[in-house]
Amino acid sequence: MVNVFSRPILTVRIHSGLNAESFLAGLLSVAGPAELFNLEDLLKSAFPRSKAHALLYPLSVNHIAGFSCRLDCPHEHVHRTPADIEAIYENESALTPAARDITRRIWSVIAHAEARVHDACVEDVHFHEVGRMSNILAIGLIAEVFAAVNPIDFVCSPVPLGDGEVVCAHGVVTNPAPALLSMIDGVAVKPFAGEGEAVTPTGLAILLGLGARFDCWPQMRVRRHATAFHNKKVFNGCANGLLFALGDALQS
Repeated sequence: MVNVFSRPILTVRIHSGLNAESFLAGLLSVAGPAELFNLEDLLKSAFPRSKAHALLYPLSVNHIAGFSCRLDCPHEHVHRTPADIEAIYENESALTPAARDITRRIWSVIAHAEARVHDACVEDVHFHEVGRMSNILAIGLIAEVFAAVNPIDFVCSPVPLGDGEVVCAHGVVTNPAPALLSMIDGVAVKPFAGEGEAVTPTGLAILLGLGARFDCWPQMRVRRHATAFHNKKVFNGCANGLLFALGDALQS
């Protein structure tokens, strides 16, 4: 990967389908371009001992072209703690120090949210779906690419939130899921007309861990853009996808 910009601005406009894999797909596509990236090679470089496989691929939703990615890991049923995840990055990854700092920030957001939900100490939190290996790998790769891009400003649109229910390891819970709800203080939000999770807890934790600010489009000269989609779900009756743009700040 070549950082062709000097401290660019990165913006992500969130419509629906934000999770770890869709964010990774958009980030790779806008930093790439996507046609130049072999995600499998990036995965093996960052996690040389991993038995997972990764694919970045073109995907069209409602006849709109974009990208998605998939991380296929051996089946597992886990209850990982923050210490377990930290040990995986420490012992099984070749992430750069800058990327490791980012992974710690992202997982700290998740761990503190889960601790608030369950009225527990952060060290005692056990991750279920959030702690699966595909999320651990995706967050590691996101951290590595984001550190390489090194934006001077990271701006996101308000987070779409809807009502309804979510099925998780704790049964049927309200939407937004409790962990996501625990993170939204201070976050700009907007109504979501579709059904289901427009943004997962992991997706929001990634934004917060990367230091996003939530605002309108920044003043910038766009050099590259990309569209990314959720790899498993199309949301009916609303706009799908994430719009990524990378460019230079305009001189005032």
